[in-house]
Amino acid sequence: TSDPEYVRALLFHARDDPLELVADTAANRRKGWRRIVLLFNFFIPGATQADIGLKPLLALDPTFELGWGGWQPFTWRAASEEASFARYSANGRPTLLPIIQIILNRGVADGSLRRWVSTVQRWDFERVVPAHLDAPIALGPAQFAEPFDFARDGGNEVRFCDEDVALLREAEKGPLSFSVGTTALGPLTGAECALGNSNPRIVSAPGWTPLTGGLKWTPK
Repeated sequence: TSDPEYVRALLFHARDDPLELVADTAANRRKGWRRIVLLFNFFIPGATQADIGLKPLLALDPTFELGWGGWQPFTWRAASEEASFARYSANGRPTLLPIIQIILNRGVADGSLRRWVSTVQRWDFERVVPAHLDAPIALGPAQFAEPFDFARDGGNEVRFCDEDVALLREAEKGPLSFSVGTTALGPLTGAECALGNSNPRIVSAPGWTPLTGGLKWTPK
């Protein structure tokens, strides 16, 4: 992209240190994009360690040219980050955002989700325009239905790393429980990827905080 704001966002997220000014290279743009995708899907991905204390705030510099004062509450682990993204992207196979799968569970018990998918499958189409990421993609009725197979299979398994969906799983039980529909499919579960080597997911956050609600990231 040549849009300055897009480039700035990519380079902002490619940083490994708060006030680092990374070079505008194709590799750094890909790195920034990879991290943006993981953040908007998982909020606190398994490849990160989040510092929600004062340390990131004390490091702010209002003159930092990439914006936000250089705010960086995440430390990324490079090997885990790449493994997480590889499992998420799966060579471009279509999928559902995990938060969307949680919402769609409301339509499992009464069959409304399967009826909707069956209706769409009767249409004659060769391309789909997703709401996010690459678009359009070559996709027919059979492939369109694959991301919704969880409803047919009777479980909330996802192809992502389990460490990535741990935050959402805990949020379903705690802060978001009031808005999550009752489901017999159980919580989101993914594949164990050994992201983060069992290091703590959050630092500088003793006890309950508004951002975590005391979440413990329990194993599946």
